[in-house]
Amino acid sequence: MLISFAMATIASAGLGFWFLRSLSPTPVALSEPVPLPAPTQLGRPLPRPLLDGRDPLLATVPHKAPPPAAPASAHAKAILPTVPPPALQAVPPSQVPAPQVRVAIARDQSQLTVGIAVATAVTNDQQQVMTQLAPSQGAIVAARDGLLLWNGQPLAPSLWIRPRNQLTFVGDKWYRGVVRLIAQGNTVTAVNQVDLEQYLVSVVGAEVYPDWPMETLKAQAIAARSYALAQMFQPASPFFDLGNDQRWQVYRGIETEWNTTQAAVQATRGLVLTKSGRVVISMYAATDDIVRDVFGGRGMSQTGAYELGKRGYNYLQILAAYYPGVGLSQIQTQ
Repeated sequence: MLISFAMATIASAGLGFWFLRSLSPTPVALSEPVPLPAPTQLGRPLPRPLLDGRDPLLATVPHKAPPPAAPASAHAKAILPTVPPPALQAVPPSQVPAPQVRVAIARDQSQLTVGIAVATAVTNDQQQVMTQLAPSQGAIVAARDGLLLWNGQPLAPSLWIRPRNQLTFVGDKWYRGVVRLIAQGNTVTAVNQVDLEQYLVSVVGAEVYPDWPMETLKAQAIAARSYALAQMFQPASPFFDLGNDQRWQVYRGIETEWNTTQAAVQATRGLVLTKSGRVVISMYAATDDIVRDVFGGRGMSQTGAYELGKRGYNYLQILAAYYPGVGLSQIQTQ
């Protein structure tokens, strides 16, 4: 059954950030940093392939393309509508700034490697500088009794890495936006605070193949945006809105950003599915079988959306086929 939450104008205070109490320890000298375990060109995103003859989104270095899109299952093909469904009423993309979404990119880890391509200050919750991240170097972050250890040295219960227009390395991936590290007992949780639209560029590339029909990618972008926004209204934790795996939506930082997924997100910027003035938690899964068995038949089949896109259906028709009775609305911020 589809779940919905009240759709409201998103005030910055309504999506504010939660802070841990800090012990405000005095900065200490740290041991030598460890090299970043990333064989990439630091200071720039990982390369993306050419998908449609245009320059790739992030770089011009050739990269192996993903395998061909998997065909829809026989069941998915069998239940596709024989005629195009009535399309949703079109709504122009939003022009207002996007809200920030907080994604748990690592949870309950014994330790994490973090790094940055340029020198960046690491601060506590009171924005006091606790240490520095050296360019192209990493640090090992662990936790003990609710306190973060930075290369073995205790610093604070919570630390922030706020690079200026740069990427942060966490675990084994690069991420845009801000990274917050939180000690929870003897484990570390990392939260990526990132622009919702930029987050979706990665999610769409992780959830479906980036060379699928553009109208299918647009439908996926709107479904993923609606799901994320609903989670932001009801966060999973005081520290993050949602996770980064199949339990939520798959998010892999810049690893799954593509020129096509950026185009799909930009073309549908700020658009979400609503019903009776409420944003809809737009469930979706790989096949119609999963949608039927897990969501009671209510939700979008990604392989079905792929087939519809191949047939020439636009994203308004695809969404109408899988989310009957819904409409489109713009996210408004103030």
